[in-house]
Amino acid sequence: MRYNFSNLLREINSLGFKGALFRINYELLNRSGLRKIVQPIKRCTDLSKDYYLGKQLITLEWFRKNRKRFFVKGDSKLSSGFKNINNIDLDSIIKESQLSANGQIKCFSRRYGDYGNPIDWHLNQKRNISWPKEVHWSRILQLEPKYGDCKLTWEVNRFPHIYNWIRVYVLNKDSQWVQEFNEQIESWEENNFYRAGLNWNSGQELAIRALTWILALYVFMDDSNFQEEDFQRLMRLLYLHAEHIYTNINFARIAVHNNHLIGEALALYTVGAYFPWMKGASKWKKKGRELLENDCLNQFYEDGGYCQCSHNYHRLALHYYLWVCRIGECLGEPFPKKVYDILEKSGEYLASFINEKDGRVPNWGANDGALFCPWTSCDYSDFRPVLNSLRYLTKKKRAFPDGPWDEELLWLWGPEALKAPVEKYKSEKMNIFPASGIHCIRQGNSDFATLRCGSMRDRFGQADQLHIDIWWKGYNIAQDGGSYFYNDEMQYHRYLVGTRSHNTINIDNLDQMILLRRFKWGERVKAKLIYTEEDENNLDGIVGEQYGYCRLPGKLTHRRGLWSLSNGIYIVVDKIIQKENIPHKIVLQWLLGPWEINLKTKNNWQEIVQNIPCGKYSLYLNIFNEQMDIVKEKDLSVVKGREGENPRGWVSRYYGERNAVNSIELGVNTEKPVFFISIFAPSELGLNFSLENSELIINFEQKLRKINLDKYFN
Repeated sequence: MRYNFSNLLREINSLGFKGALFRINYELLNRSGLRKIVQPIKRCTDLSKDYYLGKQLITLEWFRKNRKRFFVKGDSKLSSGFKNINNIDLDSIIKESQLSANGQIKCFSRRYGDYGNPIDWHLNQKRNISWPKEVHWSRILQLEPKYGDCKLTWEVNRFPHIYNWIRVYVLNKDSQWVQEFNEQIESWEENNFYRAGLNWNSGQELAIRALTWILALYVFMDDSNFQEEDFQRLMRLLYLHAEHIYTNINFARIAVHNNHLIGEALALYTVGAYFPWMKGASKWKKKGRELLENDCLNQFYEDGGYCQCSHNYHRLALHYYLWVCRIGECLGEPFPKKVYDILEKSGEYLASFINEKDGRVPNWGANDGALFCPWTSCDYSDFRPVLNSLRYLTKKKRAFPDGPWDEELLWLWGPEALKAPVEKYKSEKMNIFPASGIHCIRQGNSDFATLRCGSMRDRFGQADQLHIDIWWKGYNIAQDGGSYFYNDEMQYHRYLVGTRSHNTINIDNLDQMILLRRFKWGERVKAKLIYTEEDENNLDGIVGEQYGYCRLPGKLTHRRGLWSLSNGIYIVVDKIIQKENIPHKIVLQWLLGPWEINLKTKNNWQEIVQNIPCGKYSLYLNIFNEQMDIVKEKDLSVVKGREGENPRGWVSRYYGERNAVNSIELGVNTEKPVFFISIFAPSELGLNFSLENSELIINFEQKLRKINLDKYFN
């Protein structure tokens, strides 16, 4: 990753004049210390009561009697509905609740982090070091090299464990959980002066925390252990959170413009709507709603996709909007139809990529472990809860038969939603999403392949053009690497966002784009679809090309075709073309699974056999020149979980957790056009195939399927 004057110009160009001007001014205010003067650090308790309780000094008793309708309330109907949901792991919920009361917090819906008891709200438990409490929020991230990944500290400050406390409380009305909540809020306030420290740095973090607290308020407020001082403390903190978000929201609106903006707008709208006596509540609500109805919606593409080129961030944005719609409905001020239409299309889009066996989708794009609504017993990677909720929101039907994913319906709509009929999402054979630039060919509910092909419209995403994911019998046998950490062990971050971790071609060990900073790419790669065909002989295909390497000498173009046959057979053909004959190192990678592999040869082809739990699965590889002769001088490399500054063979499906998998690289040094051919098939088929002239012939089920390479690659 390099940063010089030319890269600075690239970044300014990508931001545009308005965005660049804002960012320069923003950084000047932060680095000069002027923002610390304009927004001074204060004790939270120094705030005058009329700011957060209104001139009439609202009391808990008054609020209990005059509360506005919220989508969750801790009544007996919720409890009975909770008990009727299939496969809820009550023992785990209770265990996790007890652990979190002792500071053992389940982070990123996956692993436990010990934050101490009482909790150290500034701790990075990976490095066992605490961020300083007294540094102004605008200067705190300058200390990141010493204190590590800020997300490891932010995670406990999102209060993810509150969702389990709410679940247990709804079941047994044990006031312990109300008391634990009160004590943690008191501790948080004492250790987080207003505008001081890491926990005031990110508006989205403030938003998630405030929304979680409001949810807890509506469940706990009628318990005798929730008292006046607890109510006043919560009101004070909610006021400070909303005011801080409102004051600094232009960073999310202009400089970032992604899910951060949606979360912050939702928090402004929610706090402003439910606590109208607070000073500034009307402007918060107005600003939040305006953003949610306009700017935020521009983040969704016309085909149902999302600007961040990430299934996980798409889910986060959709969970925000589920809250948006439910709050609008509860307040009697529903959002316009265009919001619901966008959410319906997003549901259909995401459902196109789901592995029905376990609810997972390809690990596409950035994956930072965010799950705004961790209120089901489903795995973090399971997208059935959000798809179920979108189905009910837009059609008043469920998308799946009874299961633990129904719990999200219970919290958002109550027990009546559990009785809704099932209407599954349609499963098309071929799904093309040109705006989002990702496409899917299906052979069955848990058998499919995806192709990433489409110009980057926004600055988000990874250097992953023409990446292919393949799923067979519910197993992800050719996969995407994920993210791991954003702000620690940076060699893995560079590897996972880069081209070498993806199932595509890399040239000269370079990424398809230039990485300017951790999350900023220069010269956004352009790509386009060339062909899409549905064949009557079940030989469906997609062909596209990307131009990220046109910046190199020779101006290289990578064209790729993906064909789906049946019975788990997929054919991938790559051609590298350059305008001038200049030598380059061209490497094809396949990031496979963690299972044992065996290497064989079959008719001068390399065969890699994965020993998957459901059976053996083969990958056949070869390289050909333009005359369709096998290239003899080539390198095959197999690596699993290489550490160090040049890592390889890793996958991260859960933030902060990486697992070793098999990385297959087939490379050649050449100045001439070359073809790479990859054939995936269950080993038991003993698939027969050949390349004759320019035709790739697959002999399967006593039929010859032919792919004319001249048709697609000339």
